[in-house]
Amino acid sequence: MTDRPPAPGPREGPEDSRAEQVLAQALNLMAGGGKSPAPPTNAEKTAGTGRSTRRLTTGQLILLAAVVGLLVGIAAGFLSLMF
Repeated sequence: MTDRPPAPGPREGPEDSRAEQVLAQALNLMAGGGKSPAPPTNAEKTAGTGRSTRRLTTGQLILLAAVVGLLVGIAAGFLSLMF
């Protein structure tokens, strides 16, 4: 003979059901699931400008300048070794 699990008790009320829903949604989002927001339409991307533009932040500009400076320095070093 096998033991049966105890029968579930009566529900506390609608608050209990709502708490379970909120917990399930939170766990689903933490696991990477859930509904993703709708991607913006082409009209929303270009609203008011007629085209989409990307702007570089100050940090990105500094990094770009550092990389370009390193490349120029390396090229100058190689040229000085050759001549």
